[in-house]
Amino acid sequence: MNHSPMRPRHAPPDGAAPARSIHALPGVGMAAHVLQGRGLEILRMRMDQPALILVDQGTKTVRAERGATARAMPGQAIVIDGQQTVDFTNAVPRGVDHYEARWLLFDTALLEDPYYLARAAQAECSGSASASVRRVPQVAPTLASAFERAAQSLAPDQALPASVARQRVLEVLHWLLEQHGIALHAPPANPGVSVRVRALIAGRLDADWTAGRIASELAVSEATLRRLVAEGASLTQLLVDVRMATALTLLQATAQPVSSIALSVGYESPSRFAVRFRQRFGFAPTAVRGHERGAH
Repeated sequence: MNHSPMRPRHAPPDGAAPARSIHALPGVGMAAHVLQGRGLEILRMRMDQPALILVDQGTKTVRAERGATARAMPGQAIVIDGQQTVDFTNAVPRGVDHYEARWLLFDTALLEDPYYLARAAQAECSGSASASVRRVPQVAPTLASAFERAAQSLAPDQALPASVARQRVLEVLHWLLEQHGIALHAPPANPGVSVRVRALIAGRLDADWTAGRIASELAVSEATLRRLVAEGASLTQLLVDVRMATALTLLQATAQPVSSIALSVGYESPSRFAVRFRQRFGFAPTAVRGHERGAH
């Protein structure tokens, strides 16, 4: 199916820099406008929810643990299934000022909508692609418009009923299905222990988490909690990973100072936070915003 290319987005007035932003609505989804001052490789990022990423400047490459790879340039997009670990490469070619992309994460409850489930089943019977990472080679104006309406509906100043926001985000899923044959799937009904722990920690990143407290919150024994080791991650590793992943998102999609971000993810010492962040990603927090353009 041929579509007109995505219309270029309007530049900010008077040459102002584009604004980072992030908004979320429980049970519906999250929208983020991401900016990076230089190219970075971001390894082993856990995607619990499926996502649609529209690239505006620079290029994005996503490599999934299941073997699929997709690369998108401006005007293109990448769709990522949830419940997997991926590597990101956000590149800033010569002559381009920064990397810029817009994200829309879909709450998995949307994927259980009865009509969407029926249409997705029909698409799969027709032989549509089922890779865990897929490229949309040309974002049509209809999909781009639906994306913008969905993202705006998640902003708190819109004062829309959650039911309306839900329908707007669900519309994006239907455009992906109708125009590109891309269907997203709900995760298993009984997620593993590590998935439940990640969700718990993400809700209160600044809490003093211990094995006993987590086990109590999840109503499981500490012996059950130790299955995390068998699943490939210690509790300490999981806690650090969730905190650092959230910090990365806040650096990309907000203008908060690094010190404020450190505090929000549970680090009273910005220097200790910076050390942990570099250990996890291989670059400093300031690199995300381009303050270390010469770093490698």
